[in-house]
Formats: sequence, structure tokens, C-alpha cells
Amino acid sequence: MHVSILRKPVILYETVEAIYQKVNGITLEQKKRDMLLKYGQKLTGAQRSRMELLCSQLSKLVDAACRELPETPRLSYYFQRWETESKWQNMCLAKLMIYSFLDIRITGFQESLDRTRSAALAQLSGPYILFDVNSGGMSLRPPKPEEPVPDLLDQLDQIAIEEQYRWKIYKILRRFPEAFQELTALLRPVAARLEAAMEAFLPVAQESYDHWEQYFQVHDFPDLLEQLTNQSVPADGLDTYINLSMLAANEMIYTYGTLEGKNFRQVYIGVLIHENFQINRLQMTDEAICNLLKVVSDRSKFEILRRLSHASSYCQELAREMNLTTATISRHMGLLLDAGLVRARRGESRIYYDLNRDAVTHLCDTVCSVLLQQP
Repeated sequence: MHVSILRKPVILYETVEAIYQKVNGITLEQKKRDMLLKYGQKLTGAQRSRMELLCSQLSKLVDAACRELPETPRLSYYFQRWETESKWQNMCLAKLMIYSFLDIRITGFQESLDRTRSAALAQLSGPYILFDVNSGGMSLRPPKPEEPVPDLLDQLDQIAIEEQYRWKIYKILRRFPEAFQELTALLRPVAARLEAAMEAFLPVAQESYDHWEQYFQVHDFPDLLEQLTNQSVPADGLDTYINLSMLAANEMIYTYGTLEGKNFRQVYIGVLIHENFQINRLQMTDEAICNLLKVVSDRSKFEILRRLSHASSYCQELAREMNLTTATISRHMGLLLDAGLVRARRGESRIYYDLNRDAVTHLCDTVCSVLLQQP
């Protein structure tokens, strides 16, 4: 596996993030707080100072790029956050349309836009299987030889997402060229302002680029993914292209692409993230313990954990076995992922889930330690 660090931001990706944050009232200060809550290690003084500097500079970027952003129904249509119970499925139509087909190696706005449109039309013009939707975009694949291709509505019925959003995806996929043109008109002026403002920020970001370049000389991406999240990918030997995400500063998103018949992985690492950040399970506050107990006290979530303790599963299978909708299972699973009690891993055509036995054991041990400790 070859890992390449790309040292210029993908302006199309950053533009989508800038508008998404502005439309939904998301601030870099909120992202910083969320990250400090999620990752439990103590920051050094230098790390905290750098985080403050980055958040201040990135906030100025968003303000500069979106200063003349019109509040229109079409802007809301493409960028309004889809309300789900879990941040794990933090998405909007614009993200699905762009991230599903974006090539991380192309950083210039116009070239990236053209490449994204061409890739989308090429894939959507032929038969395809849509098997997942998440904050990294839509997961599509060509059908296997002689594999039947269900109608798009039937495919969407198998996606673990609320019905209202399935219908939005259906309409977009059925009129993608027109929708992409409309979205482009919203993106273009913001991208021009963002690209101009980004020049002043790039010297600040070079330290982060240097850091990750050194890190991946001795580490693999699957190790980092499992450490920072509750997801895993096989050691598949895929070439991996990594870039920093400036505005999705506390997130790590990975997707897959194909070049000349060869698959590759592309990863966006939030500029606020450090490889020493680990999901906090070693020192849980009383509030954190209560939040985890609240998650497992729900009967359906507890039943999911019980079933995963016996075998891996996926949302559609759990929905059939538990007589619930796939959207309901997806909401539960998102919360269990956020809580660190399950792990996700990507299969060929679906996402599988496993019980995180270490996390469940630690939760039980911590509750016993707190409640049974001697006065």
C-alpha cells in the first residue's frame, strides 16, 4: 500500500463544507468543543494553543467565503442538514452529490467540478447498485455479471435512512445533470472567495501537512481509523491518498475511487485531529457514564447489542429479525457507534457491525468501580 499526502486543500470539498456550516449555523468553536468531548486525552499547552489558532483562522475563512451568501429556498434544499439522531449520519443533498464522485487528487475548483460531474454521469448512466448512504456520500458499485439490478426505489428501500430523504435522493438521481448545474451556480461564487482567502491560511496548515507526512511513513491508515473511530477496514493493500480537511476540521471521512480499473482509497483528515486522540473510555465522568447507560437502557438498542454479541450483522438483517424499519435500526446504530459500543466495517456491498467487547467490558467495570467503591 502506498500512502500519498496531498498538500493543497480540495477547494470544491471545502466550499461545500463552508456553505453547509453557514446554512446550518455550525461554528468552528462548536467543532472544537465536540472534539474535546469525544477524545479524552489531555492536550498539551502547545496543542491547545494551536487548536485555538486554527479555529480562529478557519472561522475567518468561512466568514470571508460566505459573506454574500443569499438565503434562498434552493440553498436550503441542497445544504440543509438532514435531521437524524446521530451525528454519524451528518449529511445534506450537496454533500451526497459532490462527495460520492469527488477525486481527492484534483484540488483546483473548476477541474475538480468537471471531474466530479463526469464521474457522476458515467456511473449513473449505466446499471448500478446503491448500497449505503452516509456523511461520506453514496456508496455505489456496478452489478456483478448476471446480478439482477432492482429498481432504484427498491434499492432505496433497503437503505437505512428515513423515507423523506430516500425520496430526495431518488429525485436527484433521476435528474442529476439539471440538479448538478443548479448546485454549481450556488457553489461557484463561494469557491472564488474561499480560494482567495485560503492563500493566507495555507502557511498555518503546513505544520499539519508535515506532521501527517511523517506519521504515514511508519503507520497505516487502518490503524488510525480504528484508533480514532469505531470503524475498521481490512488491510487490503489499496493505494491511499490523504488530504487535510480544513473546514470539516474535527472529522475524518474516507471514500473509494477507481483509476484505470484500479481501486484506491481517499481520506480527508480534519485539521484539528491528532493521531494521539483516542475515543475516551479510560476516564469517564459521571455524566459520560449516565449517557452510555441511557443508550443501553433503550430496549431496541440493548437487543441490537445482544444480537451483535453472537454474530456480526447489517442494518437490513437486523431490521428483518427485530421487525423494525431499516431507518429505525440505522438511527439506533448511529447512536451505538457514537457511544463506542459497536464497530462498523465495510464489506463489498454493505456495512457490517460488530459488538465492541472492550468498550462494553470497560463500561461495566467502570459502573461497578463507581457504585461499589469503598467509602
